[in-house]
Amino acid sequence: MDTILQRLTELDEISGAIIVGKDGLIVAGTLHSEDEEVLGAMSAAVIGSIANYTAQINSGETHHVIIETHTGMVQLSEVGDLILVVTTTPTGNLGRVRLEMQKACHQLARVVASY
Repeated sequence: MDTILQRLTELDEISGAIIVGKDGLIVAGTLHSEDEEVLGAMSAAVIGSIANYTAQINSGETHHVIIETHTGMVQLSEVGDLILVVTTTPTGNLGRVRLEMQKACHQLARVVASY
């Protein structure tokens, strides 16, 4: 898992990446700071809230969430019982980050399935 995250953070647009369980606990990460735990817990809460919202409005399951701020973006993708969280720079190429996250999610799904 660390190798997959390392490849993601090699992109200029991506400033950090973590894998978090839906319970908010960090599985793997590249931030290595106290912010990592806060980001993980809040990301799980965000995904849970958005999943409830989309279920209530009958929009189906949530797969990917993009949060845009003045300092960059946070993108979240579900991978089974895990969440891939990526932070980006404000000038990052949204499409490229999304494509690389999809590749990473497929790789993570294979890793998780092998356990």
